[in-house]
Amino acid sequence: MPNSSIPAEAVSRLRLQLMALTRRLRQEAQDDELPFAQLSLLASIERADGAATPSALARAEKLRSSNLASLLRELDAGGLILRAGDPEDGRKVRIRLSGAGRQVLDAHRLRKDDWLRAALAELPPQRLELLLAAGELLAELAAAETPAVRRS
Repeated sequence: MPNSSIPAEAVSRLRLQLMALTRRLRQEAQDDELPFAQLSLLASIERADGAATPSALARAEKLRSSNLASLLRELDAGGLILRAGDPEDGRKVRIRLSGAGRQVLDAHRLRKDDWLRAALAELPPQRLELLLAAGELLAELAAAETPAVRRS
């Protein structure tokens, strides 16, 4: 049963806390050789596990097809993706990561993980346990399909 009595201040505070953590993780990965949009697209391609089509990627990344095409050209020029025809429908193209694309994505994640691991190591055991448990709840929240609130 939804809890509609959650104070607006608490919701705003949580949103700001999550945004601060996201910003910090991005800052820790500033040495990345690729812009965030390209890294995000590489991650979407990886999640599709070899089944990525340009239209599915555009939906997943909420990009216009022209913007997606530009990003794909840049990734292709860098040797970070591979394109292949769909075996069932020759009109479709499937996109997957190249070995170099996987290495770039793994290095990006490792930089963020290293910072987070060091930060977590500073926490007392009880707070660490609480935060790790909260992480599971945050994953559930991120996957929730709650209808968008309409504003008048």
